[in-house]
Order: sequence, then structure tokens, then C-alpha cells
Amino acid sequence: MQDKNSAFSIARIAYVGGDKEALEALASAFADAGYSLVSHEDAQKADIGLIDLRGKQLSSKKAQAVAGQLRKSSPDSSILILIDPYIDATARKALRRHGELVTILTKPEGLIERCRQILRLRNIAEETGERLKSLATLSRLNEFPPIAAPSTPLRVLIAGEAGPTALAAINALKPISEQCVCVFSAGQALRAIENSKFDCAVFLPTRENDPLMSLARALRRHPKHASMPIIFPLPDPDDMAVFVERGASDFILTDHVAADLAPKVQLATRRTRLLKSMRRFLNSCVGEGVRDAASGAFTTNFLTEHGSRICARADQTDHQLSMIVLRLYSSAKGSGEPEPGRRALHQAARLINRVTRAEDLVARIANDTFLVLAPATNEGEATKTALRIQGVIENTVFRSANDELLYGIEVDIAACTRPQGLCIEESVAFALATLREYPSGQVQSS
Repeated sequence: MQDKNSAFSIARIAYVGGDKEALEALASAFADAGYSLVSHEDAQKADIGLIDLRGKQLSSKKAQAVAGQLRKSSPDSSILILIDPYIDATARKALRRHGELVTILTKPEGLIERCRQILRLRNIAEETGERLKSLATLSRLNEFPPIAAPSTPLRVLIAGEAGPTALAAINALKPISEQCVCVFSAGQALRAIENSKFDCAVFLPTRENDPLMSLARALRRHPKHASMPIIFPLPDPDDMAVFVERGASDFILTDHVAADLAPKVQLATRRTRLLKSMRRFLNSCVGEGVRDAASGAFTTNFLTEHGSRICARADQTDHQLSMIVLRLYSSAKGSGEPEPGRRALHQAARLINRVTRAEDLVARIANDTFLVLAPATNEGEATKTALRIQGVIENTVFRSANDELLYGIEVDIAACTRPQGLCIEESVAFALATLREYPSGQVQSS
């Protein structure tokens, strides 16, 4: 099965092992999420490989052979293994050597959410690797923090009603954690998180509208706690569909808590620590000729070097590369200084880095014009990002150097998708042409 629009989807998912009905059901759900599900014959350039072992006699060697074949076709792909909920702990342990396990019955929402997380981690990891190459290539002095996941002992929070699942979680996590804190309500969990630092949390909601779900959503939006993994033990795999809509993102079956929670927490925590390290690296790359001192954006020198790598990567993987152009205008909100100072523009420019993702590249291509390269992003998502940047900047008041004048900043924005095959110089010209095609002050997209 080959989706005709696979080249324009967010990601390609290679599917192996299921029957035709299972393939069609998953293909429809993935298409609604913007992903293209293809058969193993079309596994080249796949982002994720799905091995469906539901309803089959399990064989670790067979799973290993299939996983190896998928990686041979697409070396960069991650492997997810779909299993039934009744598989015993020994078989699950053997299968975990060849890929990440996802329990699924009929509703794939939990699987799709897991794919989203894997793709996000992959995008950040790819940008980290490419940016490190660019920094090494430049014949300039540059500084950046080391990329490493610390191996400090784990601290885990368990929140929910006391019962067999909570007791099983405590017993499972005790051998691997330095401290395991147990609370009974969302309010107590919030106070614990405010007063202590946790590497992971296990929430035990009893219903869809449990206050723990509201706390989970709030934590995902909080800049300090957004990266903390939160695992939800559930009795039925199909319940994942309901809890995904409520903001949950990682799950485990209650029957699997005793055997699988400890390795799952260790893996989730290590990924999170590595993700923090990569984000710190992406946000801290500085040096001569790397970042513009005034605005904090990358220089045209670095854009030329690194943009070429991003464009080549997009062509190799068939991922969309979107571009956002922003032109800033400042106007005095007081009296005195006839020409608005550059300080207000520089302050506004620094907000662009704070609004965009860590893996996005913000470069200054003119005195008042900035370019954002958004890898693995379609035009619709790029337009949303452009509107978010515009809203933040235009609703912020900036001060002059002597704090006597107030300035407002207006932003013209344009979002477009880079046509495949264009070099970085041609891509920048294409993005600027998109901005010029529309009247000032309008929201634009190609």
C-alpha cells in the first residue's frame, strides 16, 4: 500500500506483519493525524517502523529479523512493536531488545501519540547533529555545552488513590529510584512538584475528569515541568484513546506495572535528560560569526553553512522544510525621539527565539528582517507558528535605552514550504518573494 501523498505527509510509517484489515484501519487513523502509513515494500526513508505481532505466535528471533530488515531499508527509523495485552512478561522482555512495545487492541490513538513523541525527539536529535557539524566546519571560535545525559539517581512521584496498582508501582520503582514519593490527590501532587524536583511521575486517575488529568495538562504547558514524563497505568488499552484527548501522553497497562514500569521509567527519564541536554546545546550555540550580538539570531554566515545542511537533509528524507519570514517595524508610543531606536527591534527579535522551537533556526537576513527555518514542518503548522510570533511581539511594549519612550512593534509575516531541490540561497529568495507578494500587515502563506 502506498499513499500517493506520502511525500507531503508529516512522516512515513512503515507497517509490517498485520493483515489487510489491520493495515487499512491504521492507515485511516494515521492519515487523519497527517502521517502516511506504507507497507514494508515501501519502507525506504521511513521515519518509524511498526511491527504488528497482535494475534500471532511470538518469536523474538522473528521480531529481530523484521526489525533488522526495516533498519536496513531505513537506518534512521525507530521501531515500535505492537502486541496484545495478554503477552507474558518473559516475552515482553525479549521483544524489548528489538524495539519499543506498544499495547493496542482496536483504538490507535495511544500509538499515534507515541509516534508524535518519537518524531519530536528525532527532529531535535537530527538538528543537534547537523548543527554540531556546522559549528565544527566554521573556521571561527565557538562555544557550546556538552551533550550528555547525567546518570544521577531517579526521583519519582506517584499520585493517585491507594490500591494494588499504587503498591505494585512502589515495589517496582523502589530498586531503581533514590526517592519515591506517594501522594493521594492532585493538590498534594502539585505541592510536591513545587517543593521538590522529580525525574518522572506516575499518575493513577480513576476517571476521565479526574483532577490529575488537569494537573497533567498544566504541567505539559509549564516551561519548568513540561519535559517531565508522566506515565498513566490503565486497565484497558482502548482507554488510551480517551486519556490522549485529555492530555495524557505515555501509558502502561496496570497488569504490566510490576514487570515493566521500572524499565519504562528508566528509558523515559534517560530520554528526557538527553532531550534537555540537546535543547540546551541548541539554545546555547554562540561564538564569533555564529550569532548576531544585538538580536541573538544566527548570522547570515552561519545560515549559509547550516542552511545548506538543512536543505540537503530535507531532500534526502523527503521531509517538508517550512520557512517563516518576519519583517519588524517599530513606532514610538511617546514623544521626543523622531526615529525609533534599534533597541526595541533587537528586544523584539530576541522574543522570536523564545517563541520558536529549539530545533528551529532563527537567522537575521537584514536589519529588520528575520528568517525561521522549521524542519519537518508543513505550511499549516508554520503559519500557526508565524501567527504566534506575531501575536507575542505585537502585544509586547518595549522601552528605549533610557526608559523614557515606549515602542510598539508591528510584524509582517509570511509562511511557505521550500520547493524540493532549492539551495539555501534560492530558498531564502523564495521566502522573501512570498513576503513581497502581499500587502503590508496581512497574514500571508504561499
